[in-house]
Amino acid sequence: MKYSPMGVYRASSNENLFGTSPKVATALQEALTNTNIYPDPDAGPLRLAIAQKLGVLPVQVVVGSGSAELISLLLRAFCLPYPGKAIALSASPTYPLYQMEAEALRVSYEAAPLNSSYEFDLQGLLAKISPSTRLLFISNPNNPTGSYLSRSQLEFLIQAVPPHVVLVLDEAYQEFATAPDYASAQEYMPQRDNLVILRTFSKAYGLASLRVGYMVAQESLLQKVCAVKQPYNVNQLAQVAALAALADEDHLQYTLQQTAAGKVHLQQILDEEGVQWWPSQGNFLLADAGVPAAPVIQHLLRNGVQVRETKSAFAFRITIGKKAQQEHLHGLFGQALSPENIWQDGVLAQILETGYALAKKEPQVIHDKIQALTQVVNPEGSASERIALAYLRAFSACLDLDGNLYAGNLYSNSNPGERDMISAFNVLVRSTPLVTFGHQFANLAILEAVADAREVHVLDLGIGSGLQWLHFLEVLAMRPGTAPSIRITGIDIPAPGGAPDHKLQLAGEMLQRHAVSLGLHLTYTPIPARLEEINLQELDFAPTETLVVNSALTLHHLPDQLLTQPDYRDRILQQIRALEPKVLTLTEPDSEHNRLKFLPRLRESLRHYRTVFDVLDTLLPPMLPERQIIEQEFFGREIINVVSCEGHARVERHERQEAWQQRLIRNGFLPAPLLPLPEALAGLHGLHASFSVKENGAGYSLCWKETAVVAATAWV
Repeated sequence: MKYSPMGVYRASSNENLFGTSPKVATALQEALTNTNIYPDPDAGPLRLAIAQKLGVLPVQVVVGSGSAELISLLLRAFCLPYPGKAIALSASPTYPLYQMEAEALRVSYEAAPLNSSYEFDLQGLLAKISPSTRLLFISNPNNPTGSYLSRSQLEFLIQAVPPHVVLVLDEAYQEFATAPDYASAQEYMPQRDNLVILRTFSKAYGLASLRVGYMVAQESLLQKVCAVKQPYNVNQLAQVAALAALADEDHLQYTLQQTAAGKVHLQQILDEEGVQWWPSQGNFLLADAGVPAAPVIQHLLRNGVQVRETKSAFAFRITIGKKAQQEHLHGLFGQALSPENIWQDGVLAQILETGYALAKKEPQVIHDKIQALTQVVNPEGSASERIALAYLRAFSACLDLDGNLYAGNLYSNSNPGERDMISAFNVLVRSTPLVTFGHQFANLAILEAVADAREVHVLDLGIGSGLQWLHFLEVLAMRPGTAPSIRITGIDIPAPGGAPDHKLQLAGEMLQRHAVSLGLHLTYTPIPARLEEINLQELDFAPTETLVVNSALTLHHLPDQLLTQPDYRDRILQQIRALEPKVLTLTEPDSEHNRLKFLPRLRESLRHYRTVFDVLDTLLPPMLPERQIIEQEFFGREIINVVSCEGHARVERHERQEAWQQRLIRNGFLPAPLLPLPEALAGLHGLHASFSVKENGAGYSLCWKETAVVAATAWV
């Protein structure tokens, strides 16, 4: 690690980087003469001071060696008496020690994902509670996201959590919270006997190295905790330091003021560098630059800045520091996220440079960058030169240079005629796995699910041309014995003009012809409708049918709670769950264009679509007319929509596969048992050596040169 002039900026552990109260050093110096004596076994003087500060009784306070020991004690007291049957529950992502301590004690652990805004999904949490749930840990404010429970949410949770569950509110960062509707759980202790509040001296009080935390709860509950607690668990120096820190209100206020100012400063830096951050009530920010986090984190580390990686491959957490530390970080971000550092390819770097100029809103610079980008565009050149055309159109749409002509997506009218579009789509399907990978995986998962069914009902949420089901029908026809009867209900957006079901009818006629040729009985029902406007539970389903639901490259068009309430993605998933299908298959691009702002979204889109164009460049002949339509109409219009449109106008709102998995789990789904890697998918190496298929936790992801492009998953 190369040290910066001000030393290492430890922005990884949420320590108080503004120092400890001077009174702590004085108190420790005096206490050094008594190190030959055991500490107070229950930290009596410290418990009394805490109780007086909070207005509770000393018997309602237990002091521990940091929150880690207290979390372990709670698990020991309330879960270990039920070996193999107790469950600890929390949110995800959150403080990892809840899960680590549970697993160390062999206690089952479950998590309810946060929503798209990294806020608590209370209904999802409550749905996870079972008779075996003993502890519910809530980090409030939450680490690493900085989100929090509002007062009304806290009151709802306190009332809604069943009485057999101990509700633990971990308020490690509560001193930093400034939201008007933030509330500590302490005032609600009289309303709930099994409510626990965790606090720490490691953060705002600056005693991280001494490990002092405490819990507040009713005496009867704490008696169970004390039954498994060791005496002398907090050393005397730590007790003395905590007493001194607690008494120095001036230093605490200094810390909070400096942290608040530093947070504003860091937010400004991240905005300038095009790094997404989320509002935080802690002394840290969760950030996403729209590029894989590992290279950024390594660059910072080599230059004296430590930030915290997260479970996401893209997000990282930064502790608020001093102004000089954050200015050093500012320069490092400028280096790590410079276009030439992200892309060695000069054309791709030039695309980013143009986007950076747009973000800074400097008219002359924008004009010059647009003109320079125009010079490198070549519709018949390299993949980078061809993708530059799509981004040039996108930037023009941002500036409205063409009357926002291209700001739509494939729902908009396109220049090529319908036959040309169909021909191009057929080339995409037959010559690349970008679409068929998801079709193949879904068909295999569905065929496994309906292996013994006599009546099969496929509900396809975006049937398109229906090509996915040709091979599916062929496999069903080859099964020994009598083939099952098949019903396909195909939903898709209405076709423009006077016949909204025109395209759906064409798909149905093709499938009917194919079924007849195979000797199968097929019933087809077309439904021209947007998923936002439909209630799946009102459709016709026979109780004798085995229902399966398929969604291929469709659900990302629905707005979620970032745009509107209800969250249409969640609503459709909840409707599907209520139908109790045998399996739900979901295929989506593995890229985040939903919750990121312009610059991180631009970086993310360039990574994703450059990979797509590279696949097309490799697999399709250079002069093939259909390739230009695929690139500039299919994917080019997606790029224009992703880059130039905000709010409801952006309908290409992809999410990374980890976000989709969190969403599915939050809505009550579990990954279906994973099939061994099917030969049809493993054989992609035969198509080109740069393809690979990797497990993603709920299915498989199609990768090109190690970059995931499409994720196909199956759920029950």
